[in-house]
Amino acid sequence: MVEVYTCKLPANRETTVLDKLLFHVSKERQSRLKRFVKIDDAYRSLVGDLLVRFALTERYGAIDGELKIETNEYGKPFLCEYSDFHYNISHSGDYVVCAVHVDAVGVDIEYIGPFNLHLAKELFTEEEYQEVQENENSLAAFYDIWTLKESYIKAVGQGLSKSLKEFSIKKDRSNDSIRIKDVQTGKEMMDYVCRQYKADDNYRLSVCAHHANAAQFRSLPISVTFQEICERLGMAVTKPNVYGGIKIETN
Repeated sequence: MVEVYTCKLPANRETTVLDKLLFHVSKERQSRLKRFVKIDDAYRSLVGDLLVRFALTERYGAIDGELKIETNEYGKPFLCEYSDFHYNISHSGDYVVCAVHVDAVGVDIEYIGPFNLHLAKELFTEEEYQEVQENENSLAAFYDIWTLKESYIKAVGQGLSKSLKEFSIKKDRSNDSIRIKDVQTGKEMMDYVCRQYKADDNYRLSVCAHHANAAQFRSLPISVTFQEICERLGMAVTKPNVYGGIKIETN
């Protein structure tokens, strides 16, 4: 089953809460997170890590100890102790998402913000660029294709070594199917399947999974609150005053 977990960051992001949650990630990750200048960036990165642990507990029950994370030759992380648990993380704006599958998986979420659509010509194939130009909502169409292409790139796990122009994405609006085609050979790549979900009207969310079929994708993403993540980790979040500040206490 291909599952997608989504978490909207809390409105109030406090350093004291962040410091408490740091103990649930490795020393290396703690060091990296402390180097973030902006607290929002630190929260996005940390919540991504915690969503992985949350998804693991959903599948395997309580997970004790530090997760042993390694990377492939292109830098894509994986859990060496869970060979049938593949994951990928993405974040944008107020959202953090994590996709999990028994095989390779990629996910991308993007806030639909201003973008110079002329640059799409440099990023997309001619067919994709034409689709953006002809769409009534060209900005949304751009982010549809962009997130789908990014999710495929991340599923393949070859990083920037694979060009966005090596393959094309085509959405069939009559049945919502999504085709991935190798530009050089013209052949459709059937071993990867893409799907889009709705997280928010202002975002686009796409997932791509290896050796999956449409029936293996959950119909809806699994929405998890920041408080639920904290509770699953054995921590209680409370709102101590009318100003909406939050504090976190160990149970």
